[in-house]
Amino acid sequence: MRILRGLSSRFLACGCLAGVYETYDSHTVVILDAKGADCADSAHEQGKQLPDAVRAPVAVPRSRSSQHPAKP
Repeated sequence: MRILRGLSSRFLACGCLAGVYETYDSHTVVILDAKGADCADSAHEQGKQLPDAVRAPVAVPRSRSSQHPAKP
């Protein structure tokens, strides 16, 4: 998996920081960027992809040309 760009990030209830990324094949993945000091979830390892259950809906931005209509 090769990361194209970061889309957003958010804190999970356990205190971990998860980043949402777009891959070169246009998939969206969530990766744990930092483990919270009080996180007790043994599955949370920094740099590992998180399961689908913790994913938040993410809107992938469109190109600028498709966002703004042409001016008359």
